[in-house]
Amino acid sequence: MNNQNGDDSQKGNYRLDVNNFGPIAQASVDLRPLTVFIGPSNTGKSYLAILIYALHRCLGGLTLTHRGWYSHRLGWRIDSTELGSAANETEVRRGLHDWLVKALAAETEPLPALPSEAAAYMRSSLEQIKSLGRDLEKQIERCFGVERSAELVRRYGSATASQIGFGVSQTGAGKACYQLEFGNGDCRFSGRISDIEPLEIGFPGSLDERNEWLRRFTTLGVVKSQDLEFLVESLTQMLFRTVLGPLYQSAYYLPAGRTGVMQSHHVVASVLWQKAATAGLRRSLDVPILSGVLADFLEQLVEMSSARVRSHHGTARELARQLEDNILMGKVRVDPSLTGYPSFTYRPRDWKKDLPLMRSSSMVSELAPVVLYLRHVVRLGDLLIIEEPESHLHPAVQAAFARELARAVRAGVRIVITTHSEWFLEQIGNLVSLSGLPKNNRKGVIEEDFSLRPDELGVWLFETTKRPKGSTVKKITLDRQTGLYPSGFAEVSETLYNEGAEIFNRLQESSNQ
Repeated sequence: MNNQNGDDSQKGNYRLDVNNFGPIAQASVDLRPLTVFIGPSNTGKSYLAILIYALHRCLGGLTLTHRGWYSHRLGWRIDSTELGSAANETEVRRGLHDWLVKALAAETEPLPALPSEAAAYMRSSLEQIKSLGRDLEKQIERCFGVERSAELVRRYGSATASQIGFGVSQTGAGKACYQLEFGNGDCRFSGRISDIEPLEIGFPGSLDERNEWLRRFTTLGVVKSQDLEFLVESLTQMLFRTVLGPLYQSAYYLPAGRTGVMQSHHVVASVLWQKAATAGLRRSLDVPILSGVLADFLEQLVEMSSARVRSHHGTARELARQLEDNILMGKVRVDPSLTGYPSFTYRPRDWKKDLPLMRSSSMVSELAPVVLYLRHVVRLGDLLIIEEPESHLHPAVQAAFARELARAVRAGVRIVITTHSEWFLEQIGNLVSLSGLPKNNRKGVIEEDFSLRPDELGVWLFETTKRPKGSTVKKITLDRQTGLYPSGFAEVSETLYNEGAEIFNRLQESSNQ
């Protein structure tokens, strides 16, 4: 399956720089179409994955309306620009009027480059989004399930604040870099968009849709003052979307332990609903606060049977079908109950009746959320974060699942995984090595062409360090001689082998005495 979305927002990579965050002392990670986090437990893999999710939750999902771009998730928008505050107001107005006329007359993509005066003005607006820093801090607190961001500052040493920087490089749109510092009682946020001329922006739609949108700002061919103000706001939001690149896309998080959630989510929801129904009548149940990633996961499961979700026909549905056919050997289904709450079932191939997930194997329960998200929620260009994809899977199935995720990446879905699986990582290494083999010489190596180019994959090793105390993150690359990533798994295997050999030798010595 080829990526035919044609949306610039899923092209390119973005970089995330983190200091003094949870167990992480320092990390600089380049997010690729497939990003893999490995390393010992308690080194911050999930911390970084949840942070990536929070960034997407805050920055993604802007919707285009007749008044500009609006975030339906958080309710924030870039403040309406006031041309009267610009020193070169006349030049900005004249330049945008001419730009609008040129854009309407154009018959091809992309939109014409913005006038230099307007581009500089819009860059300045995007570098001074006062509310975004606090919104981002709140989203991070929500996703981690903490009341104050200070709880996320690195646990070791004398650090008093966490620093998070993220930046995106986009051809034609320049480079956007933002910096957030929080945890010491104050939230500081700053941004910078590089001065690249000419500044181009992308429109997320067809040529007809673009022209229809542009015509909204004219009346009988004349651009009115209020229409021009809305145009500046809309273009500023569109520029924001363009410079965000893949960060603009929606993200979905499949947490570790999802097998238990899939088998008991209706019980959890029932307890929460009972608590809400009895509020004020008796002492409330002592139910802990759910983290945002788990709350979102539960909410999305409940919405699986809604008409809005059932009507989704994104191209990721084909990925779900192939996962069912190649690994599950059956179909995962979601149906509403009499109360409208969804029921999840599994029907093995050639069976005539469905099985409740709680009576299915743990492999089915583990992979069912992936199937459901690909079928009902995820669109090409979106980010899917999966914790411990190897959980409850036989090594052979781990390798097969790795191939299916590679298929999804090739189709256009961006994926981040955290893993402890040697089998998973070794299969990914084989797929990267396969990309260097001529296509006419690949027959019989792997049943289908799941190859991944080296630039499509980033593997990051989390390691505990003494100075600075905490953990650091470094990129590791494929060893062409062994076909493996130097993840530390080989050292564990060697230690176990030597230990077994020593025991065997001593048993031999004991039997000879």
